[in-house]
Amino acid sequence: MKKLIYLFLTLLIVACSDDDLILEPQEIVTIQGTVLHGESPIENSIVTFYHAGSTQGAVAVSLGETQTNNTGAFEFSLSIPVGSKEVFYMTAAGPSAPIKLASVIGTQPFPSQFVINERTTIATAYAMAQFINGDNIAGSYPGLQNAAATSQNLVNIMDGNIAPVLNQTPNGPETETLGKFNSLSNIIAACLEQPSECPNLFAISKSPENNLPDNTLQAAINIAHTPWRQENVSLLYNFSLNLDLYEPILESNPDNWTLALRYVGNGQQLDGPGNIAFDKDGNAWVANNYSYSASPFDPDVCGDTNLLRFTPTGEAFPGSPYQGGGVYGAGFGVTIDTGGDVWVGNFGFKGSECPSPLGDDDTAPLLRSTVSHFNSDGIAISPDGDFYADPVITGGYPLVPALTDAAWPQGMATDEEGNIWVTNCNAGNVTKFINGDPNQRTVYDDIDLEIAFDITIDPLGNAWVTSNYDSSVCIIDTEGNTQLLNNAGLTKPMGIASDSQGNIWVANSGVVTLPCGGYNTVPDFIQFITGIAENEPATGASVTLISQGGTMATTYNGGVYLPWGISVDGDDNVFVANFNGKRLSHIAGANLSSLPPGFNTGDPIAPNGGYAFDGFVRSTGAQVDPSGNVWVTNNWDMVPIQTNPGGHELVVFIGLAAPVKTPLIGAPKRS
Repeated sequence: MKKLIYLFLTLLIVACSDDDLILEPQEIVTIQGTVLHGESPIENSIVTFYHAGSTQGAVAVSLGETQTNNTGAFEFSLSIPVGSKEVFYMTAAGPSAPIKLASVIGTQPFPSQFVINERTTIATAYAMAQFINGDNIAGSYPGLQNAAATSQNLVNIMDGNIAPVLNQTPNGPETETLGKFNSLSNIIAACLEQPSECPNLFAISKSPENNLPDNTLQAAINIAHTPWRQENVSLLYNFSLNLDLYEPILESNPDNWTLALRYVGNGQQLDGPGNIAFDKDGNAWVANNYSYSASPFDPDVCGDTNLLRFTPTGEAFPGSPYQGGGVYGAGFGVTIDTGGDVWVGNFGFKGSECPSPLGDDDTAPLLRSTVSHFNSDGIAISPDGDFYADPVITGGYPLVPALTDAAWPQGMATDEEGNIWVTNCNAGNVTKFINGDPNQRTVYDDIDLEIAFDITIDPLGNAWVTSNYDSSVCIIDTEGNTQLLNNAGLTKPMGIASDSQGNIWVANSGVVTLPCGGYNTVPDFIQFITGIAENEPATGASVTLISQGGTMATTYNGGVYLPWGISVDGDDNVFVANFNGKRLSHIAGANLSSLPPGFNTGDPIAPNGGYAFDGFVRSTGAQVDPSGNVWVTNNWDMVPIQTNPGGHELVVFIGLAAPVKTPLIGAPKRS
């Protein structure tokens, strides 16, 4: 039973004089729990309760230590500041040296009862992968707090069983992750069951630096840090078969040891999510193509008029979705500015049978030439529209001078000066709202772009834009001067991203000509895409690294299948969403300091074309959050039906990347 006794201690927080003492209230919390191997108690295990370090690399503080009895139970009381948002966790060591388990409690309020077992250990190792070093967990807000909360999407810390998010649709038996999580738990459990097997486990769970672990917690951390290590994938799977303590398990050797969850919010929101932007608290704002319908044959699917927002753990944010502001059929463009406001581009996606007047060609320029603007609470700032009026009344801010010149906005970015940048794929130009002011609009119209798709900002403030049809990239410097790079070895480029050093990474689809600018039609695009074999890379699929200033370009295979969106993590490594092949690519960046010896820039970190996942469909956006989770949009079905081709999930790879400071303003920075 949790006991709350408020003790007002004379802790000096701020003192300008003797009269300025501030008393911080404390509470005495009684922590009770059980350390288990499956359902069997572990006696004489040393349980330590920690307060995680509040900055990266800080030292966690032990607040108490106790020992389990013959039923595996433990209890101890602690004094903790009332309302603290710091992260707390526990380890359980012994009774023999190789055995160490863990559980992340998270932030207050605490539950009254805990279980520490193999499942809580795997959840800790993966969710906290970017913050854990041995027994020590440390990191800054919001990444650490969100990671702790995410661990409880994998495991119920009160009873050690599978958490509802992992156990139920759209996860559960619908994807491989449930079986993979249990197989990972059995890997640890086999060492506890048969201590003589521990050296065999440690031999196949080395650290990225090839150091042998000496306990089961470190083995779990090492696996989470190197889920790509191909030589160990089958060895770990075979080792997991030594024990079937946790079920269901994987029925065959996995492609990798990543853990991916699918998020759907309230289950009636996502239909063609195109891209994601994270705010300062790690919430995900999503550009969504279509109004929701579960059926691909629904004739009433038009452009979505909602802006979606999800919590860091995948729930629909309270009060969302948000309406107004002229949102209609958002595409790939969503960005958050220096003040926390959200901007989304109205591409004008709609199903092929969208009812009149929304289906009329005459309305297309009106629906596809604006961006919408919301504050951080989801309140629309830009003018609203009435898309069901006749004639249609459009809202948002115009991107181009004449509404008859349909813009069709796609990629968006914010620079450190507060400028909002938008690529207009149909108009073949770029719009900049100076300081986020819609009345100070600059349109870069003389840069010879043919299907302008995505945009990124380098550390110097220069904007880089992909031109899909003519396989080029344009640089717009801070003075407004432009330079077209049409000899950089690009092939039908899509996404583009800067790293922290100013290197530019481009995702070359190799084959995609977007249905934009009069160069393609949606039916022809669908027919072409579905004709590409799913199990092999598209011709010309690659990534290109362009040095700062555009003086040198190198193209790498990178293990990509059909690249679309691309992003860079806090260690300057690269992630690519694939529109085919059902996988996320992970590529060594220009900075190799975070990788083991043997990797070269452009090498695929994820082998076999990336991290295959049976919960993918066709993906467009890939973004890294402050916890090191990689969020990928399930944008279109594998066999898209024109009436409603949209996919319905966000796929999140837990703890896979180096955290990124959000919102992403300019080039990425480590969180």
